[in-house]
Amino acid sequence: MATHVLKASASTVQAGIIDPKAKPVHTVASGDTVILDTWAMWDNAGGASLDLEQAMTLRERFRAEGRGPHSLTGPIAVETARPGDVLKVEIESLDIADHGINLIFPGGRSRGLLSDIFPEAELRHFKLDRETMTTRFGQGVRMPLRPFLGIMGVLPSLDEAARSSAIPGNFGGNIDCADLVAGSTLYLPVFVDGAGFYAGDAHAAQGCGEVVQTALETAMTAARLRLTVQKGRSILRPWAETREHFITMGLDEDLREAARQAVRDMIDLMAATKGMTRSDAYALCSLQADLMVTQLVNGVSGIHARMPKSIFQGGT
Repeated sequence: MATHVLKASASTVQAGIIDPKAKPVHTVASGDTVILDTWAMWDNAGGASLDLEQAMTLRERFRAEGRGPHSLTGPIAVETARPGDVLKVEIESLDIADHGINLIFPGGRSRGLLSDIFPEAELRHFKLDRETMTTRFGQGVRMPLRPFLGIMGVLPSLDEAARSSAIPGNFGGNIDCADLVAGSTLYLPVFVDGAGFYAGDAHAAQGCGEVVQTALETAMTAARLRLTVQKGRSILRPWAETREHFITMGLDEDLREAARQAVRDMIDLMAATKGMTRSDAYALCSLQADLMVTQLVNGVSGIHARMPKSIFQGGT
């Protein structure tokens, strides 16, 4: 299997738009590894020199253009991927930049959970210590870094319109699932020939929910991902596994409906992989699965269900 290096540049980045008709910027074979980097927010403007006024100007410009703030490296075509297949994305390693930001947007222009209580815009800069994998929050708090890609996805169906990168869907995209760290695996349904995989929105840390609308936003200097096409199976939405959990994901404007999707998909997964009846799987979800708020700030909100692997004989 080959290893490919894909650098973020004006010719390899989708700037805030997910377009089903986007042409691939690179092609790989199933099972190949891609080492890619990602830009910071707003076409790589979200660096150490960014001030609050610049951030607000950039945000309004991108919104007026119908674009999200994310710079997405890709799309990458996987040669044998066809609609109805599954793309397996093994996250082998994630290396982040040494700087990150967090933004609270002004109340009237924010999807933050408490935007009515915190109406003033704020920008925080962070120095990321890549040796200790920590950063300081003020004087008394040191936070661990757990890097992940907020956006990993494939191109939506060709009958869908181009959309802002801020809005996730059954194709993945802006999932913002903090469990997708190095060592985890994401499974994505394929909707177009070649799949059209892309990644971006690097986060150095994030709590489940992402309640102010931004995480610890940074850039990825090297994301090592193995892309493999799985034939003979299909899925409705993304699901994932970590060393500790099976994870299914629901995405909807209504958090309850997102939770229903996540639980239904977990039932399907347990029935398909563990030979369980659907009613047994439903009961097991009540006894062992944790429903987590993935994010509730992207217009389409997310719930993910985590089922511990340790309860199964053999642990997998």
